[in-house]
Amino acid sequence: MSKKIIYECIDAGSDYCPCYLAETNDCITCSHLQGMEFCDCNWRGVCILTEYTWNGKKAKLPRKNFEARILDKKIIGDNLIIFKLITTKTFARYLKQPGSYVFIRDPHKPEYFDTPMSIMYANDRSGQIDIAVQIIGTKTKTLLETNEKLIVRGPYWNGILGLKELKTFKDSNALIIARGVALAPSVNILNYLIRNNNRITLIMDKGKFEDLFITDYIDENRILTIETNILEEKGKLLIQELIRNNSYDLCFSGGSDIQHKEIKGFLNELSPDTNFVVTNNKEICCGEGICGACCIKIGDEILKACKSQIDTAWIFREGEK
Repeated sequence: MSKKIIYECIDAGSDYCPCYLAETNDCITCSHLQGMEFCDCNWRGVCILTEYTWNGKKAKLPRKNFEARILDKKIIGDNLIIFKLITTKTFARYLKQPGSYVFIRDPHKPEYFDTPMSIMYANDRSGQIDIAVQIIGTKTKTLLETNEKLIVRGPYWNGILGLKELKTFKDSNALIIARGVALAPSVNILNYLIRNNNRITLIMDKGKFEDLFITDYIDENRILTIETNILEEKGKLLIQELIRNNSYDLCFSGGSDIQHKEIKGFLNELSPDTNFVVTNNKEICCGEGICGACCIKIGDEILKACKSQIDTAWIFREGEK
């Protein structure tokens, strides 16, 4: 019997595999490229060791920075910017996947201003991508004065955990709960679920923003939408009532880790078989697993959270240490 896979590298088998981690015996997937003498990877695609060998025992070319033209910039209130950027059609197609994100920065700033931002919307016919930026600190404040171009690096795909369950979800019932800036990645998720003929209930909480900034992206003919404050008792009771009275096969939580834990508690009590998908809230700095800023310990495993697609049931069972 094969062992249960509790985490996988999001980049395994992609154009960016093998990466620099293979050169230092830190590959997330390949046991040979972890310094072991035997194969114990459970990877079902093209052999990563073979790819590494064929590539001259070095990493494939990394993701590149490029300039993207700002098609439109909308400032909402004092803490939110919506950027509409023009990229290539191929790049936009890569970013239609749920959990996609890119790094952006002002062209006049150095690379340590790179900021990871979730993709809200991607159109592979025009090359347009839309990004919501919450203004918090130095990196994001510099974007207030950026009006013509942004430096973009990507694509990256590990913005949510539970991708396997989400991407195989068809003809079923889903509950989407999103608060604040996590409303942005929920748009990409909604579009994906609609394409797979799912029935969707969406609970939206504007959080610290003045308005729900995703209303223009939602087809209310396909989605049942509910606005509430999920931090208040009324909102929590509403979530519990929906879970209790509906047969949801999948639930997505977009928000803080505290929110994830609370919703997971509701599911454990009222619908324990529901698949749970969450936003990846770990500190993402380089996006390549090199800097170590994203490292977390779950059980006995130390994982690079920017590249590891982790089984959410395992996370909540073992707990992060």
